[in-house]
Amino acid sequence: MAKVIRDPIHGDIFLSELELRVIDTPEFQRLRRIKQLGMTYLVYPSANHTRFEHSLGALHLAGRLASRLGLSEGERTLVRMASLLHDLGHGPLSHTSEELLARYLNTSHESVTAETIKSSGIAEVLAEGGIDAERVVEVIAGEAGYLSRMVSGEFDIDRMDYLVRDAHHTGVGYGIIDLDRLINTIEIRENLLVVNERGLRAVEGLLVARFLMIPTVYLHHASRIADAMFLKATEVAIEQGELDFQELMRMDDYQMLGFLRSSRGYVREIGERFDQRRLFKKVIVKGWHDLSPSLRERILALRQDVKRLSRIEQEIAEDAGVGYGYVLLDVPPEPSYRELDALVAMEEGIRRIEEVSPLVGVLKVAQKSHWSLGIYAPKEHVERVRRVAANLEGYVS
Repeated sequence: MAKVIRDPIHGDIFLSELELRVIDTPEFQRLRRIKQLGMTYLVYPSANHTRFEHSLGALHLAGRLASRLGLSEGERTLVRMASLLHDLGHGPLSHTSEELLARYLNTSHESVTAETIKSSGIAEVLAEGGIDAERVVEVIAGEAGYLSRMVSGEFDIDRMDYLVRDAHHTGVGYGIIDLDRLINTIEIRENLLVVNERGLRAVEGLLVARFLMIPTVYLHHASRIADAMFLKATEVAIEQGELDFQELMRMDDYQMLGFLRSSRGYVREIGERFDQRRLFKKVIVKGWHDLSPSLRERILALRQDVKRLSRIEQEIAEDAGVGYGYVLLDVPPEPSYRELDALVAMEEGIRRIEEVSPLVGVLKVAQKSHWSLGIYAPKEHVERVRRVAANLEGYVS
């Protein structure tokens, strides 16, 4: 190994010469300037960790799991490299800008990752090390069987690292999982990645950890408000011709926040609000069970019709007598847990986890409690907007 890096989560992380060369490319070094949890630092002040250290942690866990599974040296090298590069395409503030990818390009950061690997100097570095960049992309894209499931699956090394790392840096005690037990009970059976019966409780622990982290950290109301403000400011900047979307996705956090500060009008104001932590406030919050099924369906459909969502925001703002951009409608995706498709190797054969774990049935029902529609506005406009937005169904009909 060429180098040892000390990590607060995993201790020593050993890197090969080739891995070190990839890490030293400008495309990977950019991840030092992309916060893992986006705007969450406005809620948890120590949540300043980045995609850079998470990627190193994923590489480390991929190496451990590859050794446990007895993979060949070629497969081990490939899955470590895919784990290292799996987040390369994240835009500024991580998942905060990923919503823009879905809205404007109908794509994901995984697609941007694939294109970045193939079109940058990273492909050349990989080729010099005897690795085909296309093979790395296949693993990340989910096209390489159990190797892909190791990187992005039901109990993959990605969430193993981010749950523990996010809990550590936010100071929240809910993301603790039994990494050793989980890794040491994963097996390959029938070309599938499964956990054996001894690891069932470890997988349940991962499920519970993620279930608790979602409302506490990932969907904390203040973080969601900040995300909604960022999205609106960015959309306004694009509409006004101040910002090109392709340029945006190449930015890091510092460049993005600097752009907001140096802009004008509404966009600049949002940048100043972030600097001073003057976030919008909750006007109305409606949970999953607060809405009728038909209204809920219409609201969820707004995620695929962003223009209509913006029109509804504008109509509420006009009726409340406030300016455009000062009423934000936040519609999160319908809750789902990929981990619920995890496979467990029992004596009678391979079973889906929900067939052998009563806890999973409880979590499937309880996950709906994490979803809520939010309407946000500046503090001075909250009461005026609330009176108008009380007729939400009339705007969404």
